[in-house]
Amino acid sequence: MKMIACTEGRSDRVEAFSLEMINAARSIAAAGDEVVAFFAGQAAKAAASSFGAADRLIAADAAGSDLIPAEAYARLLRDTIAAEQPDLVLVPYSANGLDVAADIAARTGWPLLSYVNEIKRDGESLNVVAQMYGGKVLAECVVKLPAVLMVNPGAFEEAMPGPVDAAKVQQFDAMPAIESSRVKMVAIDVPDYADVDLTTAERIVCVGRGIGDEASIDIARDLATILGAEIAGSRPVVDNGWLPKLRQVGKSGQKVKPKLYLALGVSGAPEHLEGMSHADLIIAVNTDPKAPIFNVAHYGATCDLFDLVASLSDRLQASPGR
Repeated sequence: MKMIACTEGRSDRVEAFSLEMINAARSIAAAGDEVVAFFAGQAAKAAASSFGAADRLIAADAAGSDLIPAEAYARLLRDTIAAEQPDLVLVPYSANGLDVAADIAARTGWPLLSYVNEIKRDGESLNVVAQMYGGKVLAECVVKLPAVLMVNPGAFEEAMPGPVDAAKVQQFDAMPAIESSRVKMVAIDVPDYADVDLTTAERIVCVGRGIGDEASIDIARDLATILGAEIAGSRPVVDNGWLPKLRQVGKSGQKVKPKLYLALGVSGAPEHLEGMSHADLIIAVNTDPKAPIFNVAHYGATCDLFDLVASLSDRLQASPGR
């Protein structure tokens, strides 16, 4: 079986989930199978130096573009699929991947399964576990090959980084496809994280929609101060204006890996889990026992977060050796 693991880059770096896509393919590869990493972006050299877990690398080098629009990426990937004739294409659940996976499935006629958490091989088909209804339901599906799977970042560990054998790297110019695309990149607007860099925080207290309102965040902020932690929020909290964008964790915010991640009233949508699921210790508090956050939490409590936070704050303040 031949598998194409799609990877992505922005500016001069590769996205961290790229190594996860390669590992996802490698996890079901048997003897004689081939894992081909497909990369499109400005960081083709970085991909060649990192994707050694793949058997080969096909790199569409976009030296003149910081970001490749989904339309151009899909076109480049379609050409690669036509040349390689793979049995399986793994696409990351990303801003680009949402469009790319659907494009490839529609044009090839292959089945597409999205929000994939687990993949197991079963002869000529795959047993796949995927999320539904924002992660509240896990569906077990049998997928016949060839197929396209859109994999949730964080569902697989990263493959060990290392260089690809130079003889196994095929590189070509992506700029003609980008320049002929109907979608043009105008600008990239990246927030300045100088004042609040959650990626370096060892402890984070994150509040979700369950906190209720902006004023109620103060109780979580007080707990964060006691713990020596940074306060953060899920996207609904930031969209409501209760916390600034710089404190958002998730796909469209910051991706963090603290030693402690305390989630208060966070339901755990796939976009949020992508940004924090690799934390060393995750403690979740939510009144909904079926909240997806509990699928990644090491410890959980289904109780009123205000009662728990008040009690925990009192205990911590009374304990001199915290």
